[in-house]
Amino acid sequence: MNIKIIGDGEPLLLIHGWGMSGKIWEVIEVELSKYYRLYIVDLPGMGLSEDMEDYSITNIVKQLNIEVPGRISILGWSLGGLIALKYYKCYPELVTKLFLISTTPCFVNKEGWNNGVDDSVLDNFCKQLIQSWEKTLNQFFVIQLLGLDKKKEMMKFLERKFINNSMPKIHSLRSALQILKDTDLRDSLDSIDVPTVIIAGEKDKLTPIGASIYMQTKIKNSTIKILKNSAHIPFLSHPQDFLDQVLFNFLHKND
Repeated sequence: MNIKIIGDGEPLLLIHGWGMSGKIWEVIEVELSKYYRLYIVDLPGMGLSEDMEDYSITNIVKQLNIEVPGRISILGWSLGGLIALKYYKCYPELVTKLFLISTTPCFVNKEGWNNGVDDSVLDNFCKQLIQSWEKTLNQFFVIQLLGLDKKKEMMKFLERKFINNSMPKIHSLRSALQILKDTDLRDSLDSIDVPTVIIAGEKDKLTPIGASIYMQTKIKNSTIKILKNSAHIPFLSHPQDFLDQVLFNFLHKND
């Protein structure tokens, strides 16, 4: 996997969401790199990373473990947050802190769980990828920006970085959607025993804030911040508010 390394200090792994790449962090990476040594990954088949033949969340975590330092904090957003939870489940002794951004332990609704989306949403995206990956990503971006005042500006940024720039691997996009559809890590939350920050946007339509509130009740030593007037990408729509929460309210505290 392609990993960009910048900054000094304790290692911090940044894991992006579906259909994106490490470029999504460009708005905040300079400031974060003043405090941490950042390992900014492109997930398999996205950005500059090659496709993964046996594409699964377990194999992604195994590969990340090979390529990043032995002990590391993880900041995961959306799909990246799900991968961060899986990383902790596989290597709890190697994770020092968790930052779960717009994250849910179970992406789709099911019996007893209404803090996700209907699986038909992901099924439709998977079908549409065959016809037009550009249109599919565009629709996915629109959902993430619903309710935001600056959505036109943010949409131009997303299109420039992830549609006009390079073509992702369709196999990877479909496989990553399957990960979102199949993964349920609710039962592993109460085993998390490292400092954890949960950040959600109050207008998020993709990972409802109910999922973040649920995680906070299950994870020991966790705090939650719901950013007003923010949606699924709080670090892009409200970068300073996001950095205030990540840097000043948490990273500078003693463990």
